[in-house]
Amino acid sequence: MIKIPRGLRTSIFIITALIPAFINPACSLFDRTEPVPAYVYVDTFSLTTPSNNSEGSSAHNIVDGWVYSNGTLIGAFELPAMVPILASGSHYITVLPGIKKNGRSNDRQTYPFYKSFLDTLNLVGGHIDTLHPTTEYYSGSVFKWIEDFEDKSISIEKSGTDVTVDSVQLTTDPALIFNDGKNKVSAFVELPAGTQYFENSSISKFDINRNVAVYLEMHYKLDVPMEVGLYAINSAGEEFAQIPILGLYETNGEWKKTYISLAEDINVSDYTGATFKVFFSARNSGSEAKRIYLDNIKLISF
Repeated sequence: MIKIPRGLRTSIFIITALIPAFINPACSLFDRTEPVPAYVYVDTFSLTTPSNNSEGSSAHNIVDGWVYSNGTLIGAFELPAMVPILASGSHYITVLPGIKKNGRSNDRQTYPFYKSFLDTLNLVGGHIDTLHPTTEYYSGSVFKWIEDFEDKSISIEKSGTDVTVDSVQLTTDPALIFNDGKNKVSAFVELPAGTQYFENSSISKFDINRNVAVYLEMHYKLDVPMEVGLYAINSAGEEFAQIPILGLYETNGEWKKTYISLAEDINVSDYTGATFKVFFSARNSGSEAKRIYLDNIKLISF
């Protein structure tokens, strides 16, 4: 009698046991019923702000929806999106508004100041439900600064050194303003041809809470690159540091909105006890006049 090693006997047994599954279609390993997902079509977000302008413009740049089903993350989806969910029955569907942090496509985050959207759906395999998500700012959001120029005043002024252009102008020309159907005034700066340098900063100094989210929102249209940053100011009222935060590029004639995170730059020991001003700077070294446009500036923290 041939003696078969124990390990080989085990392998032969397993193979022998599996053979009927392959030769008998009724028992095939591949004869399975695949689950059919339910689908949720998530439309683009709308943002609601009070009519008294206490939170500024309702224009936003929410690009993503972070979708949860009964508290479990399904995924982050660029909106609008068709979202498959392998579930059935009543489910709480939560959608968190998502942004491009500092305008970067590779750094997409939920925005901490926008509320999540919640609805209850009866999910059915193969069926499509549609959501039209809405959001608003959390009531704990602190608007340190809102400048939309609608009252035709300007809350920024000349700052920096070697400045050749410091005049900020207002326009009501419908062809030039940021036009969301409500906005009527935008600000612009014209940099003549040649080497011209512009810098303005907020007139007010801001005491910003540490270890919390801090963002600068703004709409802009640029013919030249523009830098956004902060001046740190000590208790004597002296500017002791200029902190570049983000460089913005030309926008090819289009208005854009960005969400600039400031917390990473101000939450350092060097700026303990400091207050801050926001600055904007641009340089034109070309042979043609260039313009920068600004609108709907918001400095927000908790």
